[in-house]
Amino acid sequence: MIRYKVFLSIVETKNFTKTAEVFGYTQSAISQIVRSLEDELKVTLFTRTKHGIFLTSDGKLMEPYIRRLCNDYSNILGQSSSINNLEGSIVRVGTFASISANFLPYVIKEFKKIYPTVQFNLLQSDYDTVKSWINDSVVDFGFLTLDVANDLQSIPILKDEMVMILPENHPKSKKDVLSLSDFADEPFIFLDQGKKSEPMAYFFKAGIEPNQQYRVYDDYTIMNMVEQGLGVSILPKLVLQRHHQQIEVRSLTPKIYREMCVSYKSDDAISFAGKTFMNFCVEFAKNKQNMAF
Repeated sequence: MIRYKVFLSIVETKNFTKTAEVFGYTQSAISQIVRSLEDELKVTLFTRTKHGIFLTSDGKLMEPYIRRLCNDYSNILGQSSSINNLEGSIVRVGTFASISANFLPYVIKEFKKIYPTVQFNLLQSDYDTVKSWINDSVVDFGFLTLDVANDLQSIPILKDEMVMILPENHPKSKKDVLSLSDFADEPFIFLDQGKKSEPMAYFFKAGIEPNQQYRVYDDYTIMNMVEQGLGVSILPKLVLQRHHQQIEVRSLTPKIYREMCVSYKSDDAISFAGKTFMNFCVEFAKNKQNMAF
């Protein structure tokens, strides 16, 4: 099984040296493992370029089968370790910034009270990348919005309001409730979450062309930019629960929401530990709805 795990690590790192560090082997040992696997399968799996190590066409054909084999093996271990509190299990979760910072730490803390030896690998990116990780079985499951996760197995968990943030003493901050039309000409800072943007979709629905000045990946960078008067933005209320920036937060009318869910490829593609933690997240969200974590 170690040869298959080495293969998948090289696919992800595109580097023999980094894979050697992960497994505590020498680079020579990793090369020997790859040659042994290629001899067994009678194909060349990788090609070397100046940009890194990449799969050959034969390697690409083999990858999903090897990944499935490793997942199946992980499931066997997971089923066995369930008797011993998921001893030694690893849960891999695809997530994005607001969930990573304002939801997952609290869920993991409670989960580890029951399963103290479970380890977590949290991979953070935008919606599109998280979805690709789910489809490629890089993660057990991921957090997405329902509209992005349309072709995956999904369970709704949270309905999060999207709110307007403005610099302190902004002329329009005197209003308790704002509309998108109030900001048609304002410099706007968009949160980049991939192809799907909830604020952009609502601007489009309202027939408004926003004055898009910036597109930024990180929620907290946006808050700092708004604080410095570079523009206004719309962010999830979840991420604003513990902000320290000098900014104003206002609801919009009509209100904008994003409906978040946990998504997975199939029952066969998620490990036992992954499914246990995913279900725990669902129950935690249900019990904490409308509460500040």
